[in-house]
Amino acid sequence: MRHAFERFVEGIVRETDSNREERKDLYEELLSHLECSFIDYQKQGFSEEEAMRTAMTNFGEEREIGKQLQQAMYPYRREMMLSLSVASLLFAYVVYICQLFVMGDAHIPWLIVAVLISTALLVTTVRPVSSLNRRLWVNSLLLTHILTYFYGLLLATDVYHPISIGLTIIAGLILILAIVLVYRTTIYDYSSKRQPLVKDAKRVHFVNITTGIFIVLVTLFFLWSFLLFSVGMSPRVFILFIPLVIWIISYASQMHLLSRQKKKWAYTILFIQTAVILWAVGFLLLGALGGLA
Repeated sequence: MRHAFERFVEGIVRETDSNREERKDLYEELLSHLECSFIDYQKQGFSEEEAMRTAMTNFGEEREIGKQLQQAMYPYRREMMLSLSVASLLFAYVVYICQLFVMGDAHIPWLIVAVLISTALLVTTVRPVSSLNRRLWVNSLLLTHILTYFYGLLLATDVYHPISIGLTIIAGLILILAIVLVYRTTIYDYSSKRQPLVKDAKRVHFVNITTGIFIVLVTLFFLWSFLLFSVGMSPRVFILFIPLVIWIISYASQMHLLSRQKKKWAYTILFIQTAVILWAVGFLLLGALGGLA
């Protein structure tokens, strides 16, 4: 009996995008509910086989229940992920074709990376893998997606054709949707039992994601400019990645300090990090304004 219930509940949980901890809690809750129904039916005079079959029949169809739970736990999240992955795939192929026929040249490595990332997002959305850390895996894909498609936006603006404007707008919308999903996945969808200071963790996540996206986009822009105007590859190009490495170390340190309930130290590092970034932005803006003057 229990084995049949376990397989039934596993089929339901498999349809959700829950992380490992949430899947375990959901699994135990549904299994307990089924077992209680089974006991109630036996008290009403049903045989063991009839009670088991009736409990599962009245509970509902596995995939349908899973989809309802998915929608209740993460409203419209799967639809957003599907929209992002499909739109990204179409955009990647259109940009490649435009470059090939309009510009006479195309970036095949970018197309391959873009298709692989978008396909991975699509597969992860359609068939979630229960053994994976959902937040870590999905966020890694989304951040890589943002990096890849920001470069795609630069490629779209480089197409000398009226369609370039439309492609640029579409690329912007794709990037906005990906960024929204990063915020949602990190701050709202998946929580961690290892993080006792939930509200503080959400604040730190929000600030770090915002600054991280800014650093990634600026780094990619300077990298693109360097490769565009440089004759050959130079080791100095790796200097551009130093701010990104520092941000990763700083972000990880803050979350580690929060997990150990050292709020003051975490916020101190966050304040210093944000102040340095704001100073750098101000310095670049003043330099740009000075150049215009």
